[in-house]
Amino acid sequence: MSDLRQGRPAAAGAWRQMIAGAAGMLVALGAAVTPAAATEPWLTVDDEGFATFTVPVDELEAMVGGEVTQIVAEGNFGPSANWAEFGLTLRGDVATAVLGPLEPGQYYYQITADDHLTVKDPTNDTSVASEPEWSTFFVPGEGAELLADAPAADRGELQELTYRSSVAREQRVALAWTPPDYDADRPEPYPVLFLQHGGGQSYRDWTEVGRAAQIFDNLYAAGRIQPMVVVMGNGNVDDFPAELRRHITRVAQRTFNISRDPSQRALAGLSMGGGQAFDVLATRPGDFGYVGTFGAGRFDHLDDLPVEAINEGTELFRLYVGNQTDIAYNDVFTAMDALDRAGVEHEFDGANPDAGHNWDAWQENLVDFAQRLFQEPPFEGMSPGHLPIEEPFETPAPGTTPTPWVDENGYVTFETSTEFADAEHVTVWANWGPSHLWTRVELSKAGDRWRGTVGPLSPGWYHYRFIVDLESTKDTGNPTSVTSEPTWSQFFVPGESARMVTPVPDGEGGEIRELNYHSDVTEGERTALAWTPPGYDVDREEPYPVFYLQHGGGQSYTDWTEMGQAKNILDNHFRDGNLEPMVVVMGNGNVDDFTSELLENLAPAAEEQLNVSDDPDRRALAGLSMGGGQTMQILTTRPGEFAYVGTFSAGYSGDPAALDADAINDGTTLLRLYNGNVTDFTYDSVVGTLETFDQVGIEYEFAGFFEGPHGWDTWQHDLIDFAPRIFR
Repeated sequence: MSDLRQGRPAAAGAWRQMIAGAAGMLVALGAAVTPAAATEPWLTVDDEGFATFTVPVDELEAMVGGEVTQIVAEGNFGPSANWAEFGLTLRGDVATAVLGPLEPGQYYYQITADDHLTVKDPTNDTSVASEPEWSTFFVPGEGAELLADAPAADRGELQELTYRSSVAREQRVALAWTPPDYDADRPEPYPVLFLQHGGGQSYRDWTEVGRAAQIFDNLYAAGRIQPMVVVMGNGNVDDFPAELRRHITRVAQRTFNISRDPSQRALAGLSMGGGQAFDVLATRPGDFGYVGTFGAGRFDHLDDLPVEAINEGTELFRLYVGNQTDIAYNDVFTAMDALDRAGVEHEFDGANPDAGHNWDAWQENLVDFAQRLFQEPPFEGMSPGHLPIEEPFETPAPGTTPTPWVDENGYVTFETSTEFADAEHVTVWANWGPSHLWTRVELSKAGDRWRGTVGPLSPGWYHYRFIVDLESTKDTGNPTSVTSEPTWSQFFVPGESARMVTPVPDGEGGEIRELNYHSDVTEGERTALAWTPPGYDVDREEPYPVFYLQHGGGQSYTDWTEMGQAKNILDNHFRDGNLEPMVVVMGNGNVDDFTSELLENLAPAAEEQLNVSDDPDRRALAGLSMGGGQTMQILTTRPGEFAYVGTFSAGYSGDPAALDADAINDGTTLLRLYNGNVTDFTYDSVVGTLETFDQVGIEYEFAGFFEGPHGWDTWQHDLIDFAPRIFR
């Protein structure tokens, strides 16, 4: 396994996709299966960075030799570009899902069925020698220009170098990049960079995953690096300094017109390769004038460094690392402290806040390091936006509750109880993927518990569950609960951008109370929740306007407060002066005839027990998903009952000829529609609804497509936008 996976076990999970406010999966990793012939692409990526996976089940089953029930795509889709798993939904004879929008950059992925059957996408002709089950794809765009293919005239040449290694006792291969105007007869030899891979990887990884050739092509074409030769050797050997000195450098010198002057030679590597580069610096100081370590977690010889020789023989020694999710983060902090105390001259690029121990970080490291070789650097100090490491990243002691632990920078650490000490595979599955989609991040065994850190996460509310050997499990260390989803827990990452969902100080918000009533539709007792504003007066002469707010399918009347943060949203709007004093009633929509339930049971009960108006001009109705469909049904069949209407991720599916546009327009002060992006499965329905309403002349407002899926992040946004617009 490569360094990318940070100790991921040989078995991984499976998937499940849910509609009631979430989409996600459980997954696993196993041995690669030989690709079979396939025709239609399993993956397509549109111009906006949405990746659509469409895996034919019969083709996959032919590849694995049997029936499958669970299919996932897994790759560098997680927070900080770390490895995560994304579930595909079985729809007929295909497993499909849309992931995105993905940030511009390089992606790598594999397809996994039923926990352990991993296959390479046979319709993707890219390959990764060290990871036979992987495929790659590139999303172009701002920030990834240096990773894009350069014009043909600006491309350097890649060629393999073969040699016999006495250290490894085998025939070996290295890879080299030469600039497009390389001249084998140039009087002045070219400077050379020896660039090393990480553990479990190969000499080809820097080009197949890291897009090093594109980086050098584009930097050279832009005049940002000196003409040089880059040699990528095989570092999988016990004695790398000997392999480098005896074989890699010698075969490069025999093949290319490169300098033997240490001041014209550079050495860098990622992870294991970074540790090897430091080992060469410490044991053979002066052999390379430039040394870089990218996410290195091993720094040997720190207690006995030849300080004077290192300082005299090294023009540049620069260290790089990712953020707190990088397994090398604390090692780099410790190493820099030891280097400072020893007096070793070095530079630190700063911790990359956006990437962990992965190719996103290492690509940035290479871009920065290459521009510092054999010339004046583009700038001094840390890269823009990078951060100093002032202390090691530490998490609470095992068994400390409640969990998870959220630090001030948005890093969230999960820990299981000891009851899963014998588990084989544990993940945490949450709404932190692109567009807040559900993706799953693996935890690592830590004694008799499982642990893992995710982040940095944007401010807001997150909901999650543990998946322990394929079983959904509640985090018993987290006291939060979700009535409609017993295995779910929640946590909050504070921040200014999440102010509207942040709890207000005690005593400054409204009150949540129960509303109990008898339903003739269900012939039983039912319960709703109501939010009343601060200063609510049951005896006020003028009844309060009332807003009926409905949940989605598979949910409950408690979901808008437990998951939707409705109380926090309403409290903050009220404190800001954005909200007309009103009562908000959250009813139970799990009933066959919701129109009758609302108009004949719930609304009369609210009017009896609360001081609310029965005037349609003082009533509003909105709902999400199923609740949005129920809202649309009342709007179109009983126009004029509610002057303010909002639909969240819901469309109209009836006959356009049955719509009475005049009645709807006359009886509705505001009709506002909301939806998520193309990952929201109601997207096409809502697009069709807008076209239908335009055709028949229904007046409405459309809020635009929120960058979110069919989930609570989208619906919280919708409520934040809708509530201040009513009764004003």
